[in-house]
Amino acid sequence: TPVVVQGLKAAPEHNGRRGVVTAGPWENGRYEVSVQEEGAPAPKVLALRPSNFTLDTEALKEYVATKRAERTVRDPPLDDLAVFWSRGKGLSAKALTQKTARVPQLGQGDVLLQVEKFAFSHMALGYLMKGFTRTFSAYHDFYRSADEGMYRSACWGYCTVVESAHPKVAVGTRLYGLVPPCRYHVQQVGGTIAAGRSGEPAKVEFAMEGVPFNLRRFQEMEVVPSPDATGEHVDGEAAELDDWRLVLKEIYTMAFYMDENLLVDTGMINSVIIACASAKTALALAYCLRMREMRYVVGLTSKEHVDFVKATDLYHEVFTYDEVDSLPNNRTIVYMDFKCDGELRQKITLRMGTNLMYNMVLGPAVFQKRMKDQVFEKRAREVLFDESSWRERRRMVAEVTKTGRNEKLKFSFPAFVDRIRKLVRLRRACGVDAFERVYESVYTNTVRPDEAYVCSFQEDAAADADGAGADEIWGP
Repeated sequence: TPVVVQGLKAAPEHNGRRGVVTAGPWENGRYEVSVQEEGAPAPKVLALRPSNFTLDTEALKEYVATKRAERTVRDPPLDDLAVFWSRGKGLSAKALTQKTARVPQLGQGDVLLQVEKFAFSHMALGYLMKGFTRTFSAYHDFYRSADEGMYRSACWGYCTVVESAHPKVAVGTRLYGLVPPCRYHVQQVGGTIAAGRSGEPAKVEFAMEGVPFNLRRFQEMEVVPSPDATGEHVDGEAAELDDWRLVLKEIYTMAFYMDENLLVDTGMINSVIIACASAKTALALAYCLRMREMRYVVGLTSKEHVDFVKATDLYHEVFTYDEVDSLPNNRTIVYMDFKCDGELRQKITLRMGTNLMYNMVLGPAVFQKRMKDQVFEKRAREVLFDESSWRERRRMVAEVTKTGRNEKLKFSFPAFVDRIRKLVRLRRACGVDAFERVYESVYTNTVRPDEAYVCSFQEDAAADADGAGADEIWGP
């Protein structure tokens, strides 16, 4: 260990000299320190107390700098393939831009992530949309672009640490959380969180500049086992349900929180209308409502999706948007508005009259400018659901803290996955071109309700999907 000699009175000529601890401590508490004297053929060996030397930080810095300079250059070098959105072109597919760049070397505290795969849905599109608002502009800051003319948000996915310059994050660590749509990404690590005593997973916290405190959960990546780990499970679901976690985990959690918010605000009301009933989040919400024995759950959907919504068997009755005037209005009811259509809400308000006691506006459509420009008759209480605010509030609500809601969320998710697997098939988009086609269908709302998408930019993604028994593969 490099040290600097100090505090010697009998031999003050050695004070300030650099040396190395070569042995000790001995029985008398002293250490053997070798000091190189100028012009001496061999180093001088001193027996010093711990108070007579201190750590040589300058020598350690030189050592670290030397080792960094000696780093092995990647052979072959890694090239990243990523998707960005051009500023000023909106959210249409025309704004998508492919960029290829050489992966940079790691700095101190950095890790190199290999993005395995990620899910893309209206939720990810909603994150992009939120970034255009003043309140939620941080949604464009999760993984900033070096080019000011470009931006991107993130999608829920898996990534693996393939290189690490952080002492607490080992190579091979697999993470679940928000990832950028790319192949590789160099990320600064802000800290690590050990696994909780109650079964909470260990987490790696990324350093993301510009992300406020209320969105800090998006900086935290869960440490998860590899899907081929023998006997391992991910949040109670079997390891072979790896892709379904990407598609449904965050959607189900969001719907579960909506149900909690509704329960706290309205008590034991037993009738609910859900618009956009074919959406995955709406299906999850209907499942949560039926799980707590809601007596009457009505689904509103388009004519094209009526058969699918009825086949889910999650709604007591299903109506199209043209049949609002046929909705039963003989009971107190609440309206869960995923569609965010002012004209439709006006019709429901007029149809239900005073029996409509509560409106909850949900989904990314909340943030569209046209929402606040629409005028409709307000007879019921109206609430805009904000997931980040509810996460903080639910910690103090008795209906949550004293009824085992966290355990119910954890253990009900696998059952929801088993049900949705019978209704929805996974489609895997391999490569940027396939991702652009998925993005176009989601953006234009032409995506089928009985399909979900898992995307990957890795070159071997098509072979991996084929080995996993993919229903369909879109190659480049």
